[in-house]
Amino acid sequence: MKASIVAAGVRLLLVLVAVGVIFLVAENLRTFPRTEDAEVRANVIGVAPQVGGSIVRLPVVDNQWVREGDVLMELDARPYEAEAARARARLELVRLEVQALRDAIAENEAVLEERRARATYARDHYERLLPLLEGKFASPDRVEKAGSEARSTTALVIEGEAAVARARNALGEVDGRNTRIEEAAAALRDAELKVGFCRVTAPRDGRVTNLQIAPGSYAAVGEQIFTLVDTSVWYVLANFRETDLQRIVPGQTARIFLMSDRRLPLEGTVEGIALAVSPLAGSSRSAPGGEGLLSRVEPTFDFIQLASRFPVRITLKIPPGSKQADLRMGGKAAVVVDTRSAREEAPGQ
Repeated sequence: MKASIVAAGVRLLLVLVAVGVIFLVAENLRTFPRTEDAEVRANVIGVAPQVGGSIVRLPVVDNQWVREGDVLMELDARPYEAEAARARARLELVRLEVQALRDAIAENEAVLEERRARATYARDHYERLLPLLEGKFASPDRVEKAGSEARSTTALVIEGEAAVARARNALGEVDGRNTRIEEAAAALRDAELKVGFCRVTAPRDGRVTNLQIAPGSYAAVGEQIFTLVDTSVWYVLANFRETDLQRIVPGQTARIFLMSDRRLPLEGTVEGIALAVSPLAGSSRSAPGGEGLLSRVEPTFDFIQLASRFPVRITLKIPPGSKQADLRMGGKAAVVVDTRSAREEAPGQ
């Protein structure tokens, strides 16, 4: 009897211990949500020329570290240099044409002033003769001739004013700016820009990757030649179940265990949670009103009702000289978020 009581007590104690362990595990999972569905990421820049041409110089190799401003490749600039020389000559020619138009305007204005003076004299002469006609001190023919002269000189003034207006319009000046010269100067700037675009430089510090081309190859406009990985900021995209998202907010700290070396966890800070992902079933990406460029997270278990996973962006804190500083984009990782850490109020909340 006593042995059965002891056995029952032991069983009860084991049940209580099991319940306590389950409670502690559940509380730990609630306080420290975790996922092994995470990937190391970095921002990438597709290196593509803004002009087309043959590659004449490729001073970088695959996986090489480059600094902002370093030359990545050079294209054959001779066709664009010829175009720039043509544009430069065109600009000089337009300046000469504009000067000729200004001289023509000055000439037309001088002719116009002469015609105005003649018209004024002819009109005044006609007005002086009209009273003399009534007193028969001037013949009708003389008065008629004076009137005809006044009308013809006035018509010549109108014609001269139209010629001056046409010359000014041909000059193309608006608010003190000459549009002819501006057009030719813009064409020259465009040609000089294309010459400069033949020299492709690194827009940021980073590492060259996926370089599979050699000098002599033709690079088309906008065609990506290789990729530059921006190594200034590394982050992890950790896919958490939607049931965990209520406890995860920006500003919380996280520990990241890289698959390449799980012994040395990295520290990180939750930067944000994706607002949308591509649904597992629904309208096509290419259909009107589709999802566009949304993240698509595949399910990991074949349950009847699956919780969706949303990417949580976690920025990594890499100490200088750390052995983990040599990160690789696409590497797998496990993430544990500490929901007890400092929180940052999200916008709109």
